Amino acid sequence: MNLRTDKTSVDSRKSWNDVIGQFDIQSYSTLDQTSVSPTKIKTRKAVHKKHQLLKRPNSLPAWIMRGVVTLACFSILGNLPFQSSIMLKDTSEPPNFALSINATPTSIKQYSASVEPPKAKSVFSPRFQLDPEFQELSLPIRAIETYIGHQVIETDSKWSSYTVKSYDNPANILYKIGLQNSINTLLRNEKIKIVLAGLKRDNIVRARSVNGKLMELLLAPSYKKAYLVKPSSDGFEGIWEGEWIKNPFEIRQARSSFEIKNGLFLDGKKAGVPGNMIRQIIKVFDWDIDFTHDIRVGDRVTLVYEEIFHDGDKIGSQNLLAAEFINKNKEFRTVRFTREDGKSDFFTPTGREMKRAFIRTPVAHARVSSSFNPGRFHPVLHRIRSHKGTDFAAKRGTPIMATGNGTVKFIGRKGGYGRLIILAHREGYETRYGHMSRFKSNLKEGAKVYQGDIIGYVGSSGLATGPHCHYEFRRNGVPADPMTVKLPNSMSLTPTDLARFRTKAINLVLQLNVLHRFAKLNVNINSGTGG
Repeated sequence: MNLRTDKTSVDSRKSWNDVIGQFDIQSYSTLDQTSVSPTKIKTRKAVHKKHQLLKRPNSLPAWIMRGVVTLACFSILGNLPFQSSIMLKDTSEPPNFALSINATPTSIKQYSASVEPPKAKSVFSPRFQLDPEFQELSLPIRAIETYIGHQVIETDSKWSSYTVKSYDNPANILYKIGLQNSINTLLRNEKIKIVLAGLKRDNIVRARSVNGKLMELLLAPSYKKAYLVKPSSDGFEGIWEGEWIKNPFEIRQARSSFEIKNGLFLDGKKAGVPGNMIRQIIKVFDWDIDFTHDIRVGDRVTLVYEEIFHDGDKIGSQNLLAAEFINKNKEFRTVRFTREDGKSDFFTPTGREMKRAFIRTPVAHARVSSSFNPGRFHPVLHRIRSHKGTDFAAKRGTPIMATGNGTVKFIGRKGGYGRLIILAHREGYETRYGHMSRFKSNLKEGAKVYQGDIIGYVGSSGLATGPHCHYEFRRNGVPADPMTVKLPNSMSLTPTDLARFRTKAINLVLQLNVLHRFAKLNVNINSGTGG
């Protein structure tokens, strides 16, 4: 007894590591050491030995077998197409997941559309099961088509442009644009030769060639029409045919804002503003700003204008649409507007003309040979006779301009005035132009003329000692000295035009408002700026 007791006590003092080393760790590793009695340990040793005897000599460990089975399952499932769907039913049961495995992927399982979604209070508890409420949806017969873009055509096509100069002739124009080899064949076509001869300064000529061969020739007397020349459709070499086309160019709006640092033209060029746009700005604001003495470093110019494109190429600029000039911290704005009679001009945002209602001299660079004088001694009549106007001496044939917008009230001969034109202006103003050598052709009574328009030419008709223009300025029939009289700043639009102006000009005024904010922040903008 003592010996057995001692032996049991020795066995009971074995460590837990000694015990689990002799048993299956997966079956017994969760047993509590304190709950195992020595008798149970002996019994489990016997069972373990018997289990070892029953094992095959070459069997693999259990963890390796389980890994092989797992890999086999993944291999089988990975090669089978399957779809899964979520079962959503209005039942008290929580929503279920259903897994459908099909060896041939010819259909998609989808639940009936009449099944309502689960209530908000239901708890999501995924459970895999098969459900009979499936609908079959066929797969598309062919793959969905995708956009692959336009086919590239004539990648060697090249446009070249030339702006006609005042001294150009047809052959010179074709040479300048690079058509030396086609000059003779093109000029043999009488129509092409006539159109080329009719091109004037600043007209556009464009030619498209492929591998050096002329494919198109565009002769544009204006931006609204052009004569398009192409090789003959009959395929004969050196034979050309042409036709007139409308609106060959695309007009886009461009915006720019820049600060004057070195000069108006220089800084405008750096900002990408064409020179003809700068000249238009000077012409518009010349009534308010002395561009010779008033321009300062730090002044800012903002403008909206039209750029002309053809086949993606920018070939020029056309009209100034709106502008703001900040000169010595004083803001001046203008907006282009086309009146009901078709004449375009510049106005303030409130609808008054930018230019003064009248200019003082009807003849450019002329000398005043006789001033306004109610008590003048007449050089021909040799007696005192009131001189109700001012004489401007100039060479015979010098153009005479209308000093303001008006309507022809009289045109013809009248006593000592000789050839005379009388223009009636708004608000009771009237101007007279005498001693002309001839009138502008097709000018008749009732015709509308605008400030700066040529109405006739200097002469000495009537009572005149030499070629000059006798110019009178009257208000409500009363003569006044045109050189000293206070001229109205500008004329406002008629009620009809003013209503149209407020509608048409609002977009340009809004653009100026936005660009003004950038100008205040000293941010330069050009036509390449996004937005």
